[in-house]
Amino acid sequence: MFKLFGVVFLCAVFFVEITSADSLKLIDEKDIPKTVRALYDGFDPDKEPLQVKVLKELEQDGVIIQMLAFTVGKFKGVKSRISGFYGYPNKTKGKIPALIQLHGGGQRAEMRSVKYAAQNGYACLALNWGGRTLEGGEGLEGTDWGAVDATQKGHNSHYASLMPDPLTIDQFESPRNSNWFLIVLAGMRGVSFLQNQDEVDEKRIGAFGHSMGGKLTVMLTGADKRIKAAAPSCGGCGAAPKPIGQWASSGVRPLKSPLYHQTIDDAQYLKEINVPILYLGPTNDFNGILDLMYANWKKLKSNEVAYSVTPHMNHRSIPEHVISCMLFFNDHLKRDFKFPQTPKLEIDYKEPNQAKVARIFPEMEELVERVEVFYSDDPHILTRFWRTVRARKVNGHWEADIPLIGGMKTLYVLANIYYKLEARVEIYPWMNSSPKTFGITSEMELLRPGGGNNKSRSPVRVIEANFDSYEDWYRLEWKNPNWWSAYTRKIKDPQHIGPVGSRLVMDVKSDKAGVIFFELKDNGWNAFPGKGKGSYYSRIDFDGSDDWQKLSVSLRDFKPIDGRTKLPLMTWERVTELGIRGRIAVEINGERVELPETASKYRWPEPREFKNLRWEGGKYPSL
Repeated sequence: MFKLFGVVFLCAVFFVEITSADSLKLIDEKDIPKTVRALYDGFDPDKEPLQVKVLKELEQDGVIIQMLAFTVGKFKGVKSRISGFYGYPNKTKGKIPALIQLHGGGQRAEMRSVKYAAQNGYACLALNWGGRTLEGGEGLEGTDWGAVDATQKGHNSHYASLMPDPLTIDQFESPRNSNWFLIVLAGMRGVSFLQNQDEVDEKRIGAFGHSMGGKLTVMLTGADKRIKAAAPSCGGCGAAPKPIGQWASSGVRPLKSPLYHQTIDDAQYLKEINVPILYLGPTNDFNGILDLMYANWKKLKSNEVAYSVTPHMNHRSIPEHVISCMLFFNDHLKRDFKFPQTPKLEIDYKEPNQAKVARIFPEMEELVERVEVFYSDDPHILTRFWRTVRARKVNGHWEADIPLIGGMKTLYVLANIYYKLEARVEIYPWMNSSPKTFGITSEMELLRPGGGNNKSRSPVRVIEANFDSYEDWYRLEWKNPNWWSAYTRKIKDPQHIGPVGSRLVMDVKSDKAGVIFFELKDNGWNAFPGKGKGSYYSRIDFDGSDDWQKLSVSLRDFKPIDGRTKLPLMTWERVTELGIRGRIAVEINGERVELPETASKYRWPEPREFKNLRWEGGKYPSL
């Protein structure tokens, strides 16, 4: 009996010794952290040895790149190790600034991000929090979270949940059970790693990341005061404040638990940030929701808040805006570039009930190449069509007339200022060439419902007349002769909705035979709650000709793109996006098929000539 109790006693002591040596202190349910500061209180990222192991080292284009792994901490008695890439210029003079990069969902740390930063004069650490095998890292030590798991593959539920399970820290609802919390701890350890490097100036460290990495960038910057500048992309916007969350058809996600929003939601971390910060993302992003960003970022304590917003796109930016990220860091960390302040935007009536005037006051006005104003009254953020107006220069500022497009809805207005890019900046390989300008964005102004002139809402059958600028579109792979595409949400605008019984028509000119695909998204992102939705395509083959040819499709010509779309397309009324494509991947009999089957036969390089995209026939319903 004595021996039995002795064994039990020793086991209990052993368990206490393991847990007391953990990186996080033990807490009771009554001690659950309920603020951001309380959540990270007691965690010292410099306390435990990092135990860095360099797994591989190489040099590319003047950059030293290391694949490495280090210890995040000990949780539930087991060490957590994270891998990643670290790079820096092979020739440095004195201490240089550093960046920590946080990858997005489903991705992994990328060597190219480290190389890009190093070629611009930074040391850079890219953390592989998702746990996928690193590029060139087969057979080498990778990320191993140990007794906990912050990956999507092994523990995806806990980006939203704080409830306990066998892979969480606490055995009761707690923010310490969140995957986000664990990754932020890894980020804090990554900052400690950077500060220990001989070539790094420990007082000049910035953070950047895309999508889930954008949220992590905001969380890390709010939790770790050693971050001195941040640039989140397509994330870090926070949950919907009550006014937006209560709108019908706003497109925002439902709220999570109260404790989650007190401790894990981006909005709480934004309140802790007082360093220069740039938001990078598009107007129609599903993850970095624009209206939420503008609302929640008002909570920032920073005196240097900037935006670089790409029009019309979802979850990506064009080179003119991507390059703004590095220029922002060059100002606030390298201190060898002057990044313009966020331009002032004013809206006023030109004449009562006639039009409004947007006035933009950009800094460094002598370098301004162009100014574009975007406006919309669509409350659904994700499928909102932004109308474009080119501003004109007037007495040291810029102006654009905004027609009143009705008086019953809130009007959203923002402006992009494009500056001449005179500084030398290294680019990502996918950019092909350096952009000639870089874009920054104003605050977004909201004009509340009031008197208005509804005449501009009269239906217009021509959707796009000449395709000169594609300013109401976004284009993907445009230089690819096969996989080129162009998309617009203009088809959702009340002015351009298709009449009942009409056909969608476009003229094309090509001296060679070809094929075009129209792609439609019906009720995208649930813009019309309670209605059916789907994705459809229609194929049109045409002969070569020196003359313009008329291509025409009806509702019944569209087929479901894949098995998720169950019903035929019945109306133009709820179409939220239109695409024109050279190739398309569809599902036929359960198999993925790329159309046209013989791609080489239908190569169509630039320039592609289109005009008069329009509706023909049918009738508009009476109002």
